[in-house]
Amino acid sequence: MKTTYLFLALVVGTISGHLQASDDLSPDQIRSMVKNGEILSLDSILSQYSEKKYGKLLDLEVKREHQKLIYELEFLRSDGRVIELEIDARNGQLLEQEIED
Repeated sequence: MKTTYLFLALVVGTISGHLQASDDLSPDQIRSMVKNGEILSLDSILSQYSEKKYGKLLDLEVKREHQKLIYELEFLRSDGRVIELEIDARNGQLLEQEIED
């Protein structure tokens, strides 16, 4: 369990830095968006798109596409292939799924 929280702490730092660099959003703005219900929390997204269902989580990014914030998750499946999911950060809807060979 401690490993999960450490991983999440590292991921949150990566997300905040990525958004701040590309969209001029500060970590405080991101937290505020989550608090105000504008976007779902990372915990909510990961509970909906779990390792149990998709495989081992390899990478997580947040990016802005077409005026939307997108969670981009990459999982390593049990068959050795990587699946990438793009998820709307506002409602958790799966927007795109790509399986890499």
